[in-house]
Amino acid sequence: MDIHQPKKGEITVFSKSGCINCINIKKILKEKFIKCVVIECDEFILEDKEAFLQFIKSIACKECKTFPMVFDGTTFVGGYKETVSYLETLLEFDLVF
Repeated sequence: MDIHQPKKGEITVFSKSGCINCINIKKILKEKFIKCVVIECDEFILEDKEAFLQFIKSIACKECKTFPMVFDGTTFVGGYKETVSYLETLLEFDLVF
C-alpha cells in the first residue's frame, strides 16, 4: 500500500468520497486560501481497510476511524471539529502579527 506520507510544511487531508465533513473541511481550506494535499482514501479502504487504519495509527500515534484525518506537517490535527478549531486558532494568531 503506497500512501502519501504527510510532510513538514503542508496540510494533508485524508478524505473519503461521500463524507460531508471531508467535503466541508476541503471547502474551508480552499476559502481560507490554505493549500493542502488531499489523499482520497476509497481505494485504500477497499483494498485493505485494516492496513490503511494501521498506517494512519502509525503516523497519527493514535487510533483513527473517522474522516477526515488531517495533519499539519507530521502532526495529527484531528477530524473536522478539531481542524476547524485548529484553523481558527492558527488564523487568529496570524492576524495578531
